Amino acid sequence: MELILIVLVLVAAVFMSVAIGASAIASAFGPVASSGSTNILRAALLAGLAAFFGAVLQGRRVTETVGSGILGESIGLTQALIILSIASTLVIASTLTDYPMPTAFTVVGAVIGSGIGIGGSVSWGSVHLILGYWALVPILGIALGYGVFKVVKRFIPKEGNEERIKIVVLILGLILAFNAGANSIGKAIGPLTALDTSTTNLLIFGGVAMMIGSWILSPRVINAISYDYSNIGPRRSMVAIGTAAFLTQIGTLLGVPISFPQAIIMAIIGSGMATDMSNVAGKKIFLTVVGWISAFMVALALSYAIGNII
Repeated sequence: MELILIVLVLVAAVFMSVAIGASAIASAFGPVASSGSTNILRAALLAGLAAFFGAVLQGRRVTETVGSGILGESIGLTQALIILSIASTLVIASTLTDYPMPTAFTVVGAVIGSGIGIGGSVSWGSVHLILGYWALVPILGIALGYGVFKVVKRFIPKEGNEERIKIVVLILGLILAFNAGANSIGKAIGPLTALDTSTTNLLIFGGVAMMIGSWILSPRVINAISYDYSNIGPRRSMVAIGTAAFLTQIGTLLGVPISFPQAIIMAIIGSGMATDMSNVAGKKIFLTVVGWISAFMVALALSYAIGNII
């Protein structure tokens, strides 16, 4: 029975890693594709490779937060299956509707809900740190995106610099995808820390699945990030990517699983406000934010209900 449970948990972790590669990692290269630095299919390939190396080299801290930091104890196998099944289903559903779903919201919501439902303890200090940083990301993302783009627009003219800017955007995109992999992988393999294997093996296992998800499923989300939320050019892409990379790295250092699509979209909105509000797709942004909050609450409620039954 335990062997069957382990297999099911591993399958769920693969499913979640693929979902992360399709939804969260794709956000890194949306602005790269829209800037003209590369096409959408090549963007998906490069994002997956960069994210894999980020996961393996820098993914340990967030993995520990998800695996034991939120609940103050290691997650059991049954609990891990509940968390990964609910979170990955919600994220995969988001990729089919072209609304990128923050995996951080679904995973953390599922971890908290399962912990309460099963009757375990919750480390509310860690939860408050996570929620506090989540609340800061939209504010910082919009403010930095707005302010930095004002500076870039003044000192880096578009005319005559197009090719140089595209090269910078591509390099920043690789850095951002690396950071995204480092921050995102813990959401998939954090619940597996109860297994009798090293964290390094888990990071490689999840990193490969995440890379495959980016290659196969991410082009639709890259297209949505690139063109549906706000029409952006090379300079705004550079600002959005740099801002998101900065916010993601802070989250990784704090061990906070950041809402990565939230960071990149808010940076795009901020840079759009610095040019023309007509560039910002207000209705789609509103629906996306509602979807994010709903995903957190739904994941929490479902995992609580199932955990309580068990």
